[in-house]
Amino acid sequence: MVWRDEIGKDLLKIGELARLTGVTNRTIDYYTNMQILEFERTASNYRMYDVTMVERVHQIEELKARGKHLNEIRQIIIPEGSDVQSQIKTLEQDIKHIIESDNLEQIKQLAMKDLAVVKALLLLLH
Repeated sequence: MVWRDEIGKDLLKIGELARLTGVTNRTIDYYTNMQILEFERTASNYRMYDVTMVERVHQIEELKARGKHLNEIRQIIIPEGSDVQSQIKTLEQDIKHIIESDNLEQIKQLAMKDLAVVKALLLLLH
């Protein structure tokens, strides 16, 4: 069931978010504790997640399937309202390091991180 807050924003309880994304409540709780997922507290102390967190969980699961660790994913995920320009500057710096580096493993790691950031930026634009 989707709940609507006082300003009309659609919200989900933890169980609904888990059901819609195919992960467990415990997984949602873990991602929340890692500050990868954002939530609001109700007056009765329920955690309520914006429906946009459904896509966020899917993105986390996709990155995990590609071998990323949650600490890396936390750095990749772009929270709502973050500065896109700073993400672009980080990408530019990484590209400069890739061009200057002769360490293949470092190039591979930076390229994978940058690809994930670009994907996250594209998700924000859609």
